[in-house]
Amino acid sequence: MRGPRYFILLMFLALGPSKAGAKDVAVTSEQVRQLNIRLESVKQVTTETIATLPGTVVPPLNTRVVAAAPFAGTVVQVHVLPGQRISKGAPLITISSRELLEAQSQLAQSEAELQTAEAVARRRRELADKNFQNPTLADEAEAQAAKIRAVLDQHKRATALNGIVARQDGQYSVPAPADGRIVEARVVPGDKIDAMAAAVTIDTSDELWIEVQVPANIVSLIKLGDILQVENGSQGRVVSIGGSLDRMTRSAVMFATIPTDSGLLPGQMINVNILHSMETGGLLVPSSAIVTVENKSAVFVRSDSGFDLVPVALRGRSPNLATIHGPIGSKAQVAASGIPQLERLLQGE
Repeated sequence: MRGPRYFILLMFLALGPSKAGAKDVAVTSEQVRQLNIRLESVKQVTTETIATLPGTVVPPLNTRVVAAAPFAGTVVQVHVLPGQRISKGAPLITISSRELLEAQSQLAQSEAELQTAEAVARRRRELADKNFQNPTLADEAEAQAAKIRAVLDQHKRATALNGIVARQDGQYSVPAPADGRIVEARVVPGDKIDAMAAAVTIDTSDELWIEVQVPANIVSLIKLGDILQVENGSQGRVVSIGGSLDRMTRSAVMFATIPTDSGLLPGQMINVNILHSMETGGLLVPSSAIVTVENKSAVFVRSDSGFDLVPVALRGRSPNLATIHGPIGSKAQVAASGIPQLERLLQGE
């Protein structure tokens, strides 16, 4: 028993290359309606789909910053909420810290020790200049003062780390390191927080990227500047493609930019089509219009009296669209549904 594909293949052979556009199936407009055959116009394109892959919307790697708490303590107050716009220097959280009290105490102690050491050094230098004392003793006193001064500077830097605004009661506020939008506040009042722990995350730009894990067999096909088409969305461009594969996923990481008005949110999972420029123009048709016969691709092209089964070269394909080459006019229409019915009519059923 010979199946439908066998008869379609015979039709290809009978048509030959010179009759690729010959009428294959006679169908009236009324029959098109009754058979639920949807017609779609072909579109001329200059790009082809390399692959359709899942991606994740992420902020650019250099635009997200974290405000850290330099001293461990207890969160007293959170001043911001996710989504809120803030300016550089605005307070984010307030923390009560025993560690800060100790650092402030050490700072005050170092200041007092420095005053004493500087007084001793001045006195000994005066005596040495008058030859009442060995100059070595003056040098040693000045070195001791310099040592204490270095410790004092260290304590000052510690109590001003990350630009915190410290109070004498051991409380301090963590300021925003840059203008931006709050992504998340990781603490609430009453939480314990460790030293240098991330407290608030801030996006300093509205720009968005898409991160895609690219299989090894596709990596070499992607070039910087290639177009990335979000399914049912906007277009972006490839800005980075990894040159090595991850040991676990056996894929390379690719990043692409997308417009800020794309309507997407960081963390959102999406499907994207990676498009590559074609040396010669092609045609874009619905994926559902592609008919496969003995590993050869074809489409049903609308003609005056029905449909022509036209062989085509399939250059790229996604779940919704396909890029083809073939003897098809730029204003032609193809059958995007009702393909099984047309195949049966082709067999004479």
